[in-house]
Amino acid sequence: MEIYLQNSLHKQISEKVGDDTDQSFLSLCRKAPKNSVLWGVQAIGDTMFNELQCRYLVVELSRVPEGSRTQVIRRVTELARQAASCHGYLYISGD
Repeated sequence: MEIYLQNSLHKQISEKVGDDTDQSFLSLCRKAPKNSVLWGVQAIGDTMFNELQCRYLVVELSRVPEGSRTQVIRRVTELARQAASCHGYLYISGD
């Protein structure tokens, strides 16, 4: 899994972030309620969140207890914040 920020022209503008060996981000997505943005992340295939969806994603990720926020989850949260503020996209490429 690779996660990165795209600008409004869909050009990659950040380094790629991969999930950790425990797949903490993917595990979080799989456990998410069906009405959440996180639930929409595909393990296989690609997922793209727009500016509005990224705002909801930041809210959902901010609800993760501090002790459960891995480095990957923190980095994805920051990328989602950046996507929302620059009118960009968060792109998630599944395996």
